[in-house]
Amino acid sequence: MKRLALVACLVAVPALAHAADQVAVGCQRVRLVLDERFTPSERDRLWASGEEASGAPAVLQLRGCQGELLDSLTLEAPLAKLDRTALRGVRTPTVLVTVDLTAPAGSYSGPLTKPVQVDGNRLAYAQARAADGTVQPIVLAQTGKAAWKKVRVGAADQLLAVRSEPRDGDFTTSYRRYVHGKQGWTVRVRSQPGLWESDGEFPARRSFP
Repeated sequence: MKRLALVACLVAVPALAHAADQVAVGCQRVRLVLDERFTPSERDRLWASGEEASGAPAVLQLRGCQGELLDSLTLEAPLAKLDRTALRGVRTPTVLVTVDLTAPAGSYSGPLTKPVQVDGNRLAYAQARAADGTVQPIVLAQTGKAAWKKVRVGAADQLLAVRSEPRDGDFTTSYRRYVHGKQGWTVRVRSQPGLWESDGEFPARRSFP
């Protein structure tokens, strides 16, 4: 019986470890922790399917140089993924975390990505300043009528996001470009009449202001 228990433990530990993505930030680690029932294959099977994923919400952790827990963010759903490469050219280390919010039906639900900054020993969602001075969270949707892309411009990453929404009985499509500079993130927005859907090609870079 003891041998069977030992084997069970050895099998369970790798499954749990593989379920947590992580990114190095200096000697610190940003780590994504999922409910242990979501093995990599189970997460891939459920991802963006709209099938209910029952379990504890995913948690993003900041671990110190000695492995100690410094901060954490509880995410909006059990299924999540962490981009294993931090954004380039950003003064405050920033990672992209995606939460699967796909509903069983509808073209306005899907995975939602947010940049998370490592500011000292704290985790914080990134925000961007618009031309009018207002500050808004950076939210990157992947749905039937929205998409985003990370692009490299020089030595830095920028984030491009397109989204179509109904307005006054017709559709309006907005194009957003998120850029990081000395004053943090800024967003430039351009809107035009018309419908864009994600089964088509992602708009050309010149479409974004």
